[in-house]
Amino acid sequence: MLQEINLNSLRQRSMVSNPSYSKSNFDQKDSFDPSGKNKNRSATKFRKILLLIIAVTVHNIPEGLAVGVGFGAVGKTKSSTFQNARNLALGIGIQNFPEGLAVSLPLYASGYSYWKSFWYGQLSGMVEPIAGILGTLAVGMAQTILPYALSFAAGAMFYVVFDNIIPEAASYGNGKLSTWSCMIGFIVMMSLDVGLG
Repeated sequence: MLQEINLNSLRQRSMVSNPSYSKSNFDQKDSFDPSGKNKNRSATKFRKILLLIIAVTVHNIPEGLAVGVGFGAVGKTKSSTFQNARNLALGIGIQNFPEGLAVSLPLYASGYSYWKSFWYGQLSGMVEPIAGILGTLAVGMAQTILPYALSFAAGAMFYVVFDNIIPEAASYGNGKLSTWSCMIGFIVMMSLDVGLG
C-alpha cells in the first residue's frame, strides 16, 4: 500500500516537473509490478519471437536444398537447365528479404540493438547456403525428399503466420493490414513461381 502511494506521488511529481512526460514512459518493465504480469507478457512475447526465428530457420533448409538440387541436376534432364536453376535461386532469394526482416524487426522492437537484430536475421538464413551445398552434393537423395521438405517448410511458415503473426498484429489494430499483406505476398510469390518457373 505504501509503495502504491509512493508510486502515485512519484508519477505526479514526474508529470509536473517534466512536460514531455507520458504515462507510458513510467509504466515500462522497470516499474513496480506485484502481479508479475509484465514478466509473463515479456516471456510470452519472447517465446513468440523465438518460434518465428526457429520457423524461418527451419523453413530455409529445404529452400537451400531446392537451390542446390536445381544447380546439381543441371544437364541431367531436359528441364534441368542452368536458367531454371538460376530462376529458382532468384525467386527464393527475393523472398529471403522479408524473411530476414521477419526475424530482425521483432527482435529490434523487443529491445535488441539494431546490429544485433540484423545479425540474428542474417544467421537465420545462413542454413540456406549450407543446405544448398548438401543438395548439390546429394542430388539423388535430395530430389526424393525435396517435395516433402518444401511442403513442410511452407506449412511451418503458414502456421506461424496464421497462428501468431496475424493475431498479434490484430491485437495492435493491424489485423486487416497484416491479412491483406499476407495475401498480396502469397500472390506475388505464386506469380514469381509461375513467371520464373
